[in-house]
Amino acid sequence: MKDKRLFTPGPTEVPKEVLKAISGKVMHHRKKEFSGIFENVIKNSASVFRSQGEIFLFSSSGTGAMEASVVNLTSPGDKALVIIAGKFGQRWAQLCSAFDVETEIIDCPWGEAVDPQKIKDSLQANPDIKAVFTTLLETSTAVVHPIKEIAEAVRGTNALLAVDAVSGLSCEELETDQWGVDVVVAASHKALMNPPGLGLLCVSDKAKRAYENNARKSYYWDLKKASASLKNLQTPYTPAVNMVYGLDKAIEMILAEGVENVWQRHRDLAGVAREALQDMGLELFSTSPSNGLTAVKVPEGKDCKKILTNLEENARMVFAGGQSHLKGKIIRIAHMGWCAEKDLRRALDALKKELEKQ
Repeated sequence: MKDKRLFTPGPTEVPKEVLKAISGKVMHHRKKEFSGIFENVIKNSASVFRSQGEIFLFSSSGTGAMEASVVNLTSPGDKALVIIAGKFGQRWAQLCSAFDVETEIIDCPWGEAVDPQKIKDSLQANPDIKAVFTTLLETSTAVVHPIKEIAEAVRGTNALLAVDAVSGLSCEELETDQWGVDVVVAASHKALMNPPGLGLLCVSDKAKRAYENNARKSYYWDLKKASASLKNLQTPYTPAVNMVYGLDKAIEMILAEGVENVWQRHRDLAGVAREALQDMGLELFSTSPSNGLTAVKVPEGKDCKKILTNLEENARMVFAGGQSHLKGKIIRIAHMGWCAEKDLRRALDALKKELEKQ
């Protein structure tokens, strides 16, 4: 029986070159040999983040890197502005609550992007806001938010801008330094073409000053310790050594293709998906559709669970359904990371045939 093909928004398909790199012999993480690979990852990641800021690796999911952002940028009693337009915007709010950060919420209908003017208005009304937490690609709804315009709204205030780009990095345009984004969170298992296991954090000089002067104490997530270790091409604690090999190879592949070319490939794939899905008579869920995945509404009278199960068992293709109140109501088809047009067209054709059966 052939292997299943992932069209889920994480984990995603992993190239054979990356799998080969991960399967290499384990090195001791305090030796020069590993430090050379680690240095390469940090240096080359800067081109993917489009930033000259500090870049940290954590042996964690993307949520771990999100938590590191909240822990290091805020103290108990601080106020933050959180943009909620889906499940992962909610995660920012939950993290702030867990660490006693007061939140101002901009609640957007799921499927829509935030209006940057609302952020500007909220910051003017609440000048004590210390940080703005938002997402680039809201995976639960396949929405891309206008980060450039959001950064313009935050610019000129004392607030830091932290962006969850766990799904968006490398498939959506993001000019971190040029736009003025202070913190970018990412993870290995999305468009960076690796298995789960690494959380990444890119931090601006403004954010660095904030964490250096932050009174909140942390242990594993402490960026002061991570920064001190980074100077010696180390992490404070044992990293996921073989995952770093894989990330090194994946970033090498991204840079060989060219970051802008990777963005364009994702735009092209998104265009293929939207056109094919609409030709099937399906309605796009997002009013601001992303390039990393596409969400469509399940047609009236169709059984979403049955569609997804049959695609997985018969066509060996794994799609994602909706989350929270969207469960059973939308189908999400990812085309991020290691995805070629021929693979996507086969998946879309399989979905079309399955819909025609019901």
